[in-house]
Amino acid sequence: MVVEAEEDDDIRSGILSCGACGAEFPILDGLPVLVPEVRRYVQDNLFYILARNDLTPAVEGLIGDAAGPGSGLEAIRQHVSSYAWDHWGDRDPEGAGNLPGGATPGAVIRNLASGLEMIAADMADGPILDIGCGTGRTTAELAERTGRLTLGIDISMSLARAGRQAVVGGVVDYALRRNGLVYDRRRYAADHKAGKLADIWICDVMVLPFETDTFAAAAAMNVVDCMVDPRAGLTEISRALRPDGAAILSVPFDWSGQVTPVEAWLGGHSQRAAHRGSPEAILDMLLSDGPLAAGDLRRKGPSQEVPWHVRLHDRSCMYYSAHLVAARKTVK
Repeated sequence: MVVEAEEDDDIRSGILSCGACGAEFPILDGLPVLVPEVRRYVQDNLFYILARNDLTPAVEGLIGDAAGPGSGLEAIRQHVSSYAWDHWGDRDPEGAGNLPGGATPGAVIRNLASGLEMIAADMADGPILDIGCGTGRTTAELAERTGRLTLGIDISMSLARAGRQAVVGGVVDYALRRNGLVYDRRRYAADHKAGKLADIWICDVMVLPFETDTFAAAAAMNVVDCMVDPRAGLTEISRALRPDGAAILSVPFDWSGQVTPVEAWLGGHSQRAAHRGSPEAILDMLLSDGPLAAGDLRRKGPSQEVPWHVRLHDRSCMYYSAHLVAARKTVK
């Protein structure tokens, strides 16, 4: 490993090398980028990798106005705004504001708490993997609630950068969308108690850079319907879990053809089949014995329907009912 910049034992910049194949992986802003095709990842995400996060609020606002709607900058700001508000808005000293329908921050944390109740009774020993950690609150919560080493992973450079700043740096810092291209800079203490138990890396759930049987538990909150191939992704999660390891899956089944090919959707099409396009029925088949089984993951106990919402701006919020399922790796 080559360390080029370090602050208080935190490696901020450097290069990780694989002793077996010689592949090199960058460490950017403290984030190890451990993806199977580094060249392609950099090419696809160059704008987000090089995007500045040191602009003053007034200058950022001017640049945002000039870039306009549909720009890469606007995509970053909107994405981070929605995630960070839900993840950390309850810690904002200025409050969370009033949204249509009475939405409040912390939907993902409430879902996570319900999921932990489903697996807490017999969780195996070992570290926890937080898949699709976004801006990091679930990672901090898992570490704080369980007292275990917890690694959050996300494929989004923008979300992971904001998440690591909150989880490791202890500071929530993002632009909260008010309306249109108007954003208000929010900066305050994350005020979590995860300490050094939590970290965040850039990883792809489809090709996890971990040995088989590594994690005691995995959480994937609203991630399955963001996978290119959900069955393959669940199989990879199964591989990374230890025998008797548990998984919490929260899925709103909100598919996008730009991310997941229609033929890989869990429901939402092929209503002529026996399952009649039911996403819950197909997920259950993936988590049961049979030809569609996703590795060794098997559903544990009944599922739940839990509320989840996404804040877009002061006057807009999208509401979902997420399907919450617990599963266990059962090795015969």
